[in-house]
Amino acid sequence: AYEVDRYLAGTEAAPRTFQFQRLNFDSGAATIRDADQSDLNDIARVLNAYPQARAAVVGYTDAEGPAASNTQLGAERARAVIAALGERGVAANRLEARTGGEGNPEASNASEGGKFENRRTEL
Repeated sequence: AYEVDRYLAGTEAAPRTFQFQRLNFDSGAATIRDADQSDLNDIARVLNAYPQARAAVVGYTDAEGPAASNTQLGAERARAVIAALGERGVAANRLEARTGGEGNPEASNASEGGKFENRRTEL
C-alpha cells in the first residue's frame, strides 16, 4: 500500500504495476483468503484517499489445467478483489478487471511454492 500511496501522491507517469504483497489464491479458487484481508484494507484505504484514481486489477494463475480455464480463473480472481475493495468503499467503476491467466509467471510452476506465487493479483 505504501508504494501505491507514494505513486498516487507523486507525478510519475502511468501506467505502473503493483503486485499485492500477500494477495494470493488457493489452487483453482477465486476466494480471498483470511490471511489477505489486511492487504485489501490497506489498498482500499489508499484508493479511498485518491477518489479520482482509476486502476486495473489483473488476476493470474499457475500453469495447472487448461490455459482457457486459467484465463477465466484469472478474471474471476480480479473480480473477487474488486468486489472486496468495493466492500471497503472503493467505487467499482474506478476499477477494471483483467486476466493474465497463466502468462507472465513470477516463479517456476515446477514447485508448489512457485505455483502459489503465480496465483497472484496485481494493481
